[in-house]
Amino acid sequence: MKNPYALGFWCVLTALVLLSATYFYGIMLAHQIDKAMIFLDSAVALIAVMAIVVVAWASVQVQRVKKRQLEQGKMLVLIWDTKVALRRVETVFDRYFWGSYWQPGRTFAEVMGELTGTPLEKSLEALKKQCLELDKQIADEGWHWLNNARELSDVATAMARERYQLDFCDVRADGAGGAVIDRDFEVLVYTWTARLKSFDHQLDEIEVQYS
Repeated sequence: MKNPYALGFWCVLTALVLLSATYFYGIMLAHQIDKAMIFLDSAVALIAVMAIVVVAWASVQVQRVKKRQLEQGKMLVLIWDTKVALRRVETVFDRYFWGSYWQPGRTFAEVMGELTGTPLEKSLEALKKQCLELDKQIADEGWHWLNNARELSDVATAMARERYQLDFCDVRADGAGGAVIDRDFEVLVYTWTARLKSFDHQLDEIEVQYS
């Protein structure tokens, strides 16, 4: 990483050396050797002090850069882990509602429209834990990411209950309220998709910010 102040430092140092050399040469021409040597010692001491100050300042800057890079690296790992957890939720959600998980032989909780103990619930809980770690790293945003995960969990829970009604409340499905139930389920599907895309988009934005 190039130091933006390096050029200015070398220009000042060069100017100082040239001025010192010119002044020293002038004293030498005036045959005042003692004054010239005193001035030379003072100039060397000043340059040495400046060099020490610059080295100390550069060391502090390097440490700050390393600390910032370390924090950025830690943040990026948290973001990537959150993306992985989100992809896991998306995959398990699709399998649970449209694939192999929604089959006969489910637990009583699943039959009653609950997510307790299901792979979907476990993946959502893993996402919440990951979002909690992300929120702790970004202290100024409160519980933004955890709230995103909770919103997804709430929608998934509502969908499980609505699916239970669709599967086991045939009386309502055959009556005038059947279309309402179907429409409610469609709204939940749309809500899930929208929040999932929004969550993913926000993670992309923060990844760009810390890259």
